[in-house]
Amino acid sequence: MTPRLLDLFCGAGGAAMGYHRAGFTVVGVDIAPQPNYPFEFIQADAMTYPLDGFEAIHASPPCQKHVKGMAAVNEALGRRLDHIDLVTPTRPRLQANGVPYVIENVVGAPLINPIVLCGSSFGLAVRRHRLFESNAPMMAQPCAHHLQSERRYWTSWRPGGEERRAKVVQVYGAAGEQHLWPEAMGIDWMTGAELRQSIPPAYTEHIGGYLMASVTARAAA
Repeated sequence: MTPRLLDLFCGAGGAAMGYHRAGFTVVGVDIAPQPNYPFEFIQADAMTYPLDGFEAIHASPPCQKHVKGMAAVNEALGRRLDHIDLVTPTRPRLQANGVPYVIENVVGAPLINPIVLCGSSFGLAVRRHRLFESNAPMMAQPCAHHLQSERRYWTSWRPGGEERRAKVVQVYGAAGEQHLWPEAMGIDWMTGAELRQSIPPAYTEHIGGYLMASVTARAAA
């Protein structure tokens, strides 16, 4: 029987697919419906859903509070959106449960001793740096930005109206060339809106190897 992993704040399952490839049976929980989630899904509040019965837990609390420049963008657009920090209250729940866990979020989020992963490390046409905190030993893959050298993708940066091209695919907002997003992310089952909120499965397949080692060691102890 394969170890079960609880995927909190699961979204459409980018993280889930990586853990599945690493050997876990994955169950996703999200407060919003996720019709494209590729594994067992339970619609519930991730902040109160019971954590028992799983050998490992992954949590991806909403990141808007910690996205660099988000507050300035909202103010410029006349939006008053009060995003709350769900990273800080999520951590003690996972720590109290005692099983190996991972918390994922954007650069700038208040994670403790996180590693950073980048799409360039896995041969993807995105960078999409993300932080991963864990109570299990794990190592990062170094960025390989030098391999993303050709300027061939759409970019919103138009200095003086001059068209420029980017070295990586821009998976955000209303960015152009959205037909390139699935391949760039390594995801072929999501809508564009879902891709914007996701991480490449390659990240959690990498992390899943370390998490599986901790689960195995814990079971043998």
